[in-house]
Amino acid sequence: MGTVTQVRTAHEAQALADVLNGDARKRPMVVVTIPAGKSEPWIDVQEIADQAGDLAEVYLMPTGAVSWAMAQRMPEGTEVYGGAGRVYPIGHEWLRDLTRSPLRFAWDARDREMATQFLVSDMFRMATAAGLVRVDPTTPQRTVDGVVTMVVSGRALVEVAPGVLASIAEELTVDGVPIERLVQVGQKVTGRHDPSAGRLDVRASLGRAETALSVYDVGNVVWARVVKVRPAAAELMLFPASRGAAVVVSVRREDVTGNPWDTLDLLLTVGEVVAARVVAPGPAWALTLIDVEDDEEVLPAPALLPGGPPWLVEDADEDTEPEPVPAPVRPQAPPPVAAEPSVAPAPLTQPRPTPKPGPPGRPRPAAAKPDSGALSQALLRIDALTAENRTLRSGIDARDESAAAKQMEHEQLRWLLDQAERRANRAEHDLKAAKVRLRKAGNARATTSPDEGPRFADREQGFRYLVTTQWATRTVVGEQAERPLPDYDLGPGFLASLDEVSGVTETKVADAVFEIVTGLAPQLNGREVHRLRSGMGGDDPIRTRADGAVAWRASLQVKTASARRIHYWALPNQRIELARIALHDDYDI
Repeated sequence: MGTVTQVRTAHEAQALADVLNGDARKRPMVVVTIPAGKSEPWIDVQEIADQAGDLAEVYLMPTGAVSWAMAQRMPEGTEVYGGAGRVYPIGHEWLRDLTRSPLRFAWDARDREMATQFLVSDMFRMATAAGLVRVDPTTPQRTVDGVVTMVVSGRALVEVAPGVLASIAEELTVDGVPIERLVQVGQKVTGRHDPSAGRLDVRASLGRAETALSVYDVGNVVWARVVKVRPAAAELMLFPASRGAAVVVSVRREDVTGNPWDTLDLLLTVGEVVAARVVAPGPAWALTLIDVEDDEEVLPAPALLPGGPPWLVEDADEDTEPEPVPAPVRPQAPPPVAAEPSVAPAPLTQPRPTPKPGPPGRPRPAAAKPDSGALSQALLRIDALTAENRTLRSGIDARDESAAAKQMEHEQLRWLLDQAERRANRAEHDLKAAKVRLRKAGNARATTSPDEGPRFADREQGFRYLVTTQWATRTVVGEQAERPLPDYDLGPGFLASLDEVSGVTETKVADAVFEIVTGLAPQLNGREVHRLRSGMGGDDPIRTRADGAVAWRASLQVKTASARRIHYWALPNQRIELARIALHDDYDI
């Protein structure tokens, strides 16, 4: 069980502040506060201590004079109070950027889990950055196998033995990659088990970039994450830093848009996942976004752990507005209770009892007269008690109303915060979508503008120019002499079929032709290259020609209605003759 140090006095709080401001700290320090008027924190401080182990120190401090004593010794904006918590990293770099040490609020018990997980995540992130978490593969006796049973709140639970669970923290694996992109339920994992902290370190099982990206080839469309954007250049990540350096590829403005007036900071967003075409494979990677069509098949990103999910997926297109949360409604005040009268009620008249006859010969005593002074005192006492009761009741009602008002204010603040977060998320989504539309519009203008690029009177010459352009764009200059564009033929009806079958651009067709004549197409899953049969049946005969040519078919589009195909002949001398553009269900050549 982790240790929680109690900070009970102003002197202890000041001493804690001095340590935070000094240079002697060797570990991150977590400070959690107890809300004013409470005896226990909303945040699960013991859970934080258990997760921290020897990676961080954990402190608990009440809000009030103690937290104020600490705040007086801390730089502005670095205090912690009111039931919130904060993790203070090693060093002083965080003082220049307070986002490195965020204040995590817990308003009530409902925020317990969320605020606790935020602080645990901050603690792990800072401990990892400080080099406190190390991989030591020299202790195989502590290596265990397990199965992922749950993925939630930045953690994955792994059953390493019957009834024994360990957690994988996303902060202790690959920086910047969420846990759901590392593991999935049912996945088998291997790692070093720390029973005291209940953690499983799987970093020794992470894949290497050179192996994971070896399946990428020229012409492949792959996922990449934008990690840096400048007006004229950007950086796209193909693989994060795991057991080696991250694979980051620089792209220029002309690799992203055909509009020379565009700037990349208007077209790309840091963190955005984009589809890019491989122009040159590693180690000297080259990518382009300019000719990627919406309907092209994108290769799945590699997994970081064996059997895990792709580390990158396409950004979700959330066009639907999330269901709004209704604003809290102030409850109606109950009808006022009628005040009790200030005048004491008149005493009830009781029937006079019939006197019981006494013993014979015994005289009956005379009836005593009522004491009017005692009666008045009793009535005054009753009146005073009634008034006192009314005053106490009014005070209770006022306190109840004040408590209800504070609760309502609290609910209103939570609702406003929720709405602000929704608006911010929606604005971010809309901005990203607008950038995507702008990027595509710029490429469309560059492709279709009659004022840009050469124009040919000879249609065949114009199409061959497009094919040559694709070859020059996608073939590294230093390799063009070794990988020249092979000669090819255009069949008599090829250009006419290109005009008849709409829905695909000539640039798209030229791109496919480049891949076919250079022999790249059969290596690309998206092209779906296969011999052309006389029908859709697997037993239908393959089409051949009298000169020995064999008919082939490749995809121009996938995952779209009436997907376009290109039919061509492979001649005995390996030369390619383009036959026609056809629809999916058209097998003529």
